[in-house]
Amino acid sequence: MAEYDLVCDVCADPLEPEDAFVSWTSSGGAEHGFALTHTGHVPAGATERVEGRQVVWPNGYLRFISERLGQRIEDPEPLRAILWALAPFVMRHDNAAEMDSMRAASFGARLGVKPGTKPSAPGVGAPGRVATREATAAAGEEHEAGK
Repeated sequence: MAEYDLVCDVCADPLEPEDAFVSWTSSGGAEHGFALTHTGHVPAGATERVEGRQVVWPNGYLRFISERLGQRIEDPEPLRAILWALAPFVMRHDNAAEMDSMRAASFGARLGVKPGTKPSAPGVGAPGRVATREATAAAGEEHEAGK
């Protein structure tokens, strides 16, 4: 495993920010149960979630942190670990994923999905899952070559 790999809190396998979810439970004015997981491993009891690709953008990272300010966090250690794990992906000046995502988002698209087509549901085509031509065709999705 590389030095800056993200690791799923459930299965302990590496994951890419584009395939990750940060989830937690919000109840009674408090937040708890923060987890960084693959799409399919989000805890069933989680009431809130955000896509990993959004929290590695500088503005998304800061938004996520600022939304936690003023909240009562019952166990801050999992949240602290997630913030430290995501930081190297956010603070890089050459974050190509961020630049490509921002470029795609500037015209209302998602990275790797051709303009004018609908993206598939989260997890379709994610690493470890087989995305068949039939599945992506049924979703109305066309990927650019190599993505």
